[in-house]
This record gives sequence, structure tokens and C-alpha cells, in this order.
Amino acid sequence: MPVDSSYLTSRLSYFKDESSRYQLFYIPEQYQEEAGTALQLLVKGTGAHAGLDGTEQYPWAVPLVCVLTFIVLFLASKKKSVFLVPSVFPLMLSFSQPFYVVAAAVCLSLLALYLINGLWIRRKFASAIFRSIYIDVLIFVPMVLLFSSGLLYGFLGLGIFAAITLSFVLMKFMHDYREYKSAFSFLPIFSAWQIPVVYKRTAKWLIGAVLPVSALIALFLISTMVAPAASMNGLSVPSPVQSGGEIRSQLPTISDYYALMWQMATFPYKSLHEDNSKPPADGDKITVSHFTETENGIQKTEDILFTYNDKYRTGLKNQVKELDYGAIEKLMISQGESVPVVYSTGAESKTDSQHNTMNLILLFLAAGIPLVLYGAYFVNGRKKYENSK
Repeated sequence: MPVDSSYLTSRLSYFKDESSRYQLFYIPEQYQEEAGTALQLLVKGTGAHAGLDGTEQYPWAVPLVCVLTFIVLFLASKKKSVFLVPSVFPLMLSFSQPFYVVAAAVCLSLLALYLINGLWIRRKFASAIFRSIYIDVLIFVPMVLLFSSGLLYGFLGLGIFAAITLSFVLMKFMHDYREYKSAFSFLPIFSAWQIPVVYKRTAKWLIGAVLPVSALIALFLISTMVAPAASMNGLSVPSPVQSGGEIRSQLPTISDYYALMWQMATFPYKSLHEDNSKPPADGDKITVSHFTETENGIQKTEDILFTYNDKYRTGLKNQVKELDYGAIEKLMISQGESVPVVYSTGAESKTDSQHNTMNLILLFLAAGIPLVLYGAYFVNGRKKYENSK
């Protein structure tokens, strides 16, 4: 059976949309900044109907919400340097990972640092933090949000928590050193256990914390429902699906290229009656038998000509990378071997829709936490008032 060469024609699908009405061109990454200007000149000069897909801008509005939250709480805090130093770390996270759920976690973390600020330098400072349900929740929930967004964000959150803890330790060391060098040492009368974490002055910021998270929810809804996902107005183009699962690739991948190269290399050594269209499995071998006459008779030996394994595929991959032109296989290699490629409008796929729904749930959770804490403060205050009557 001849070699199945359908890959050679199916790979052409990368250069057209699903309806075959538009041609697709892949622009090297080094020309990304000039692509928009070049496209405008092309459309203006020729009147061609063209556009760019997958162009994204840095979402400055997301970390800006965190910065505004920081500024407000910084101005409201009593010990501004104590609030400033540890706040740098979550703010860095909001800029390096400008995602809505991450930003919501950062806003709640800043609120926790604001509440901690009132306990600073009092006796039993560290233990008072872990005794306060308000602070504990505002530490725990951001970690839940980050881990729910992905393990990477969760571990980054743990790193931020460690950095904040270390900053408090260093500030305490510097404070004690200055007190040691000073002629007079001041010690607060009340310990941190005796100071309420949430009272009339700080309680209003529990309600205020809902505002930045609500702003993030609004920005998220605008970005997913109102703003177009691509400048090609929903054109269905080849797109890799990172969370493949059981999704079947509609377009050939680099694994199909490996299979074709294997079939072409091994075809001369196979029987004409053998099904050569079957994709190779890892460990498949092509051997040639040799017969030699010895004193003990005719002996058969097997020479291995080809073995389909990582080494064989790496050799093919290196050959593709050494090509002096932009082969589509180079794009396939960059996408990965186990990543399926399907036609997508750039608007949401099923996986994207589920991901957006999960993000929206997490954002509403983040917005509800300050309200729940304020409710706990209000109920606790009412109980104390009624008991004092």
C-alpha cells in the first residue's frame, strides 16, 4: 500500500480560514510592532479586505485598579512606611500577571495589610494576626483565588506571602535596632490582642474594598462580552487549544509530519501488502535480516535501520529548524506535539467560555468577602451593644 501523503494537502489548511474565503499569512514575531502600520498602508493603498488576528495589548486598567487601591489605603494608614514596604510585592504581582482574578486577590491582600498596619509594633503582634478572623480570611481567600486560577499563580502567591513575612521581620529588626540605639524607648500600653482589628474607622474600608473588585468585574465583562475578541470580526482561523483533553485536532500537527517522514523513510523496507497508512507507535522498528554461513550452519542476524522514538523525532525536528525558509512545520513545533489545532473565531471556544465563567465566579467571591466580613463586624457590634444594655 502506498504512503499516505494526505498530510501534504491538509497542511495547506493553515493558510486559509475555515470557509476558504480568506488567505492567512503568518508574520514573524520580530515584526509584530510594525504589523499594524503595514496593514493600514496595505488597506489604504490597495483597498484589500484584511485584518490582524490575535493582537493583544497590555491591560493597563487591571494593575491600575490595584495601584488606586494601594494609594487610597496608603493615605488611610497610620504607619505609612509599614504599609508601603510589604505592599510592593503584591503590586509587582499585579503588573507581572495582569489578570482579573489575580488583581482581585491583590486588592484583598492590600486590605489585609491595611488592617495589620494598626497592630504594628505592639506586643503579641504576630499571634494577633492569626487570631483575627478578618485578617485570616483576607490572607486565605487570595490564596484560594490564585490557586484556582492556576498552580503557577498559587506558587507565586506563596512566594509573595513569604516576601511579605520577611519584610515584616526585617522592619521589626530595624525598629528594635533603632530603639536599642535610642536614649528613650516607647512601648504601647495595649498589646495587639487588646486592639480591635476592625472598628468604626477601619470598617468603612471593608465596604470600600468592594469598589475595586466591582471595577474588575466590570472590566472583565466588557472585555469578554462587549469588546471584539479579534480585529477580523469573528473569522474562523486555526488556533491551538492549550487544554487539549479529548479535543481532536482539525488540522495536522507536528506529529502528523513525523508520521509522514517515518512512512517515507521506511516504505522501501515494508511489504507492499502492509498497511502503511497506520501512524507509527513509539518503539516501532525497521530491521533488515542478514544470513551468513558459519561452521554451525546458516545464522540469521537483525540490523536495526530505524527506530521511532524521541531521538528519531528530535532529528526530524532539528532538520526542520535548520531550513532557511518559514516552513509551516516550524510553527507546528512551536505549538507542541500534543496540542490540538482547531478552527476558532477568536471569540470564545467552549473551553474559553468555561474558563471565563470560572473567573467570573471567583471575582464575585472576591467581591463578597468584604461584605461578609463587614456583616460579621456589624452583627458582632450589635451583640456587644445589646449585652451592654
